[in-house]
Amino acid sequence: MRTLSRRWLIVAAIGLSLTLQLSAGFYDEPTLVWLGLSLIAAILGLTGVRWPWGTDADRDDEPFRLLLTVGVLVSTTALVSKPLALYMPDPRPSAHPDLLVAVTVACLVAISVRPAHGAMARRLAAIVILAVGLWLGAWTVRESPKPHIDVIPVHVEAFAALSRGKSPYVITFDDIYRPDEAFYTPSMRRGGKVLFGFPYPPLSLLLAWPGYALLGDLRYSEVLAIVVAAGLIVWMSDGLGLLCAAALLLAPRLVFHLEQGWTEPFPIMLLAITVATALRRPDRAWLPLGLLIASKQHMALGLLFAPMLMPSSESGLGSRESGVAGKGPESTDQDTEVGSRESGIAEKVSPKRYRDTRVARWVEVARFVLKAVAVGAVVTVPFALLDLDAFWRSAVLLQLREPFRLDSLSFTRELLQFGISVNKQMAMALSLTAGLAGIGLAWWRAPRTPAGFAASLGVTCFLLAAFGKKAFLNYYFLVLAFLLVAVAASSSRPAPKRS
Repeated sequence: MRTLSRRWLIVAAIGLSLTLQLSAGFYDEPTLVWLGLSLIAAILGLTGVRWPWGTDADRDDEPFRLLLTVGVLVSTTALVSKPLALYMPDPRPSAHPDLLVAVTVACLVAISVRPAHGAMARRLAAIVILAVGLWLGAWTVRESPKPHIDVIPVHVEAFAALSRGKSPYVITFDDIYRPDEAFYTPSMRRGGKVLFGFPYPPLSLLLAWPGYALLGDLRYSEVLAIVVAAGLIVWMSDGLGLLCAAALLLAPRLVFHLEQGWTEPFPIMLLAITVATALRRPDRAWLPLGLLIASKQHMALGLLFAPMLMPSSESGLGSRESGVAGKGPESTDQDTEVGSRESGIAEKVSPKRYRDTRVARWVEVARFVLKAVAVGAVVTVPFALLDLDAFWRSAVLLQLREPFRLDSLSFTRELLQFGISVNKQMAMALSLTAGLAGIGLAWWRAPRTPAGFAASLGVTCFLLAAFGKKAFLNYYFLVLAFLLVAVAASSSRPAPKRS
């Protein structure tokens, strides 16, 4: 039976969170050791390798609570031990006693409230933790109102273009970096302008707009998105939800991430919505999945794992998670013995019925995926058609044209230290190979469940970044959040049966 190893996933998530604190997601040779250990733990968690000091018993959350408790305590300590951000007038935690009080309260509440304290205590604890997360995000925006990063001006120009009915992909925007800073190739900049338009899918722009329109800063939308994701994590699991949410909102580099305005909070929120929907209403999970794949270019990988979100077939034919007791379609016996998920009672079915059921299942998968693609198309195509050529250049080809960043926290960058010549094309090939390995591992070993979906997508993104031409804090923060969603979802109660 396929299963996730929650202990390894917790170690991977907390380890990655602390790794990012060491170098803020930039290249640092010693930090790569810790990145590698976190990646190994994530792979072990995805493939269900047994924890050497115990079992992953579903009935007892205490060992997982202990690991998460230690993780939250260490993360909170790390958060207040180094400068919080890059562009704050005074980034020292000790200069902000209100922040120290807020994160301490959230940490103590998260580690103190247990399932035995009852539903009301958990709800109150969740309110406190989420309120601190919301306050922390708003505090970050207020304390660092003008970060020196191109994410902000490109959004502002895109908002202005869209408000005039023009494509956000035809814009140019101010080049705020020095000529010697290799953020762009020479062909991408001229005359103090950057010569490409909005580099993300349209949905990302739409989700960022409320914060800009209502409060004057797109980052408020991102703050709300990360808090919504944390709230859904709490909802997923009575036993581990509070601690997983605290591990996300008290991650040492969350403040830095929010300061920079990176757009990863939107796919994080949409993944949490997708998994939460699949846990309770799996027949409708195609809707948030469609939004997820439209939120960031590489989130289209979620389509490869879409069957993990779907409701199981009624008879459970051929499903390892549904209690197959027989030999499968390759058996030479006259009949195949199959168990029902609900009853666990084996029944004899003919090979023809088995094949017919499998075909029907894949037809369901195709419909599910097509509906998700249709949702993604609805929120993407109208904006792309405003200028299809500009959309193709800015949202698609740009990802291929961007330079190999020597400040990336990636193993591909480390090859240069060994005298191995690496160019952009080689880095992209290594990243693609690593990503394909992640997809293969997921389909070989991951459970066909919503938690398996989150872990599969998280580990695949981890491998793509760790061997990619560009890999910074935001790439890895996405992975950290996905792994925490997987831990919470794997501890979730089964969905109630619907009549």
